[in-house]
Amino acid sequence: MLRYHVDRNIFIVLAIMNLRRHLLLMLLGVIALAPTGSEGEEIPIPPRPIPAACAPTSDTPTGTAASMLSVLTHAKNAYGLNALIFNATRGSKPILTTALGNSTPGVPASTAMHFRVGMAAEQLEATLLLQLVDEKRINLADLVSKWFPAYPYANLATVQMLASSSSGFGDYVTAKADTSRGIPSFSDLILKNPYQEFNTSELVRLSLSPYQQPQFVNPGGNWAYSHTEFVALGSILETVTKKNYATLLREMILNRLDLHNTVYPSTTEIQSPVLHAYTADRDRYEDSTYGNPSWTSFSGQINSDVCDLAVWEQAFGTGKLLTPESAAKITATTNVGLGGNMPALYFGLGTIVNNGWLVASGNFFGWHTATAYYPPTQTALVVTETEGPHTTKAEGVSNDILRQMSRVLTPTTPITLP
Repeated sequence: MLRYHVDRNIFIVLAIMNLRRHLLLMLLGVIALAPTGSEGEEIPIPPRPIPAACAPTSDTPTGTAASMLSVLTHAKNAYGLNALIFNATRGSKPILTTALGNSTPGVPASTAMHFRVGMAAEQLEATLLLQLVDEKRINLADLVSKWFPAYPYANLATVQMLASSSSGFGDYVTAKADTSRGIPSFSDLILKNPYQEFNTSELVRLSLSPYQQPQFVNPGGNWAYSHTEFVALGSILETVTKKNYATLLREMILNRLDLHNTVYPSTTEIQSPVLHAYTADRDRYEDSTYGNPSWTSFSGQINSDVCDLAVWEQAFGTGKLLTPESAAKITATTNVGLGGNMPALYFGLGTIVNNGWLVASGNFFGWHTATAYYPPTQTALVVTETEGPHTTKAEGVSNDILRQMSRVLTPTTPITLP
């Protein structure tokens, strides 16, 4: 998934699965602090035939679409990408849907291919929370201690703070190795075994002392991104609804929007056809497609395609599944002024807000996926790309593509996310 750093008052979105540099987590023996709710068992959803909307647009685009295709072609060649899949829509009308390069040697990438979505999963999670608020099954002001009574400072943190990443909970992903105790960092752990399974209780306990400390002790008084918050929030949603997350997501969002190519999986499998990912994180260029995504939990463990994601971004950006009051919470400026959040670039509820665009950007296991939605023109952008054997700076390519596309489409309010 993602980690957000504040540096010189700018969010630097780092690729978590670029393990040498950006992913740290402790493995060994912490006293477990399990939530009072149960962890539901996810039910796999069989994929349906790809909808017609996911077909590529014209092979010979003109005007704006031609300019956008030029950006994509240049990015693929300049960065040495294996594959790049892109979709842009305005309302229900396509602007450009295309795929460049190969998924695997000799197999061209296609717009029908599926991949892990990364941060867009946090937008879905925040929406689930707000839907339950609208149904009066939970309150944004409810204290996290109601479900995690022993978690430090949970009695001061609300569920809204979890979704806005302002609770201060320690991030299990960034816990440092303790060589004196023989505890490896998570990067070492994953590099050794990228197929290891993690559950909610394990991830929560790995965010605690002595492996990790709170990022701050005054929930709501500062801001720092933490994967732990979205793990705790997903567990709370399961407990409140008495449903596993896959069922909850399917019933409340996916079925309502006809997103039949979007799945919260119970295994490492990805529905066919698959966009294969590659990394050189283990000192050799290798297929990383089926690494276990369970460490990303509710905040990243979702498979989809560029067409479903464009429909989702339209629904998320318009608040289609929410009351107007709840929809307004997504872009509320509550975090502005905290932890480097600025009016033009801040973390809302499960999403980044940048010059009016709603942006999600995340990299792991060799996929680099970013989405954006601009409400004034109802424009949705989705891009995912995979690394080639000589790719450089892969973690920033999708953001760079979003920036360039926004300059084409909304030159006065471009995306500036690094």
